[in-house]
Amino acid sequence: MEPTLSSGDLVLVNERAYRVRPPRRGELVAARPATSGDRALVKRITGLPRERLEVAGRSWQLGENQYFLLGDQPDQSRDSRSFGPVSSRELMGPIQCRLWPRPKRVVQ
Repeated sequence: MEPTLSSGDLVLVNERAYRVRPPRRGELVAARPATSGDRALVKRITGLPRERLEVAGRSWQLGENQYFLLGDQPDQSRDSRSFGPVSSRELMGPIQCRLWPRPKRVVQ
């Protein structure tokens, strides 16, 4: 997710946000796709439920509760282009801020 975040940054995830509102396009989120095991990934929401997308020459039709996530550096990112759309259950929440190495508000 560089330059927004660097590998090893400690971030604060608002795990309650999606109980009161839906995820938003452009939002930086922590997700735990089934294909990543226990490892959380930080990606940006680029596709919302029921949308049809064309990404890198491939067509995607998102389901009722599916989101499409992309990294900020597409040529180096492992994201929905490789593991597919993620369900709302796999979204942990939006990134609120970087805690370490020093606090910085995340630009959305």
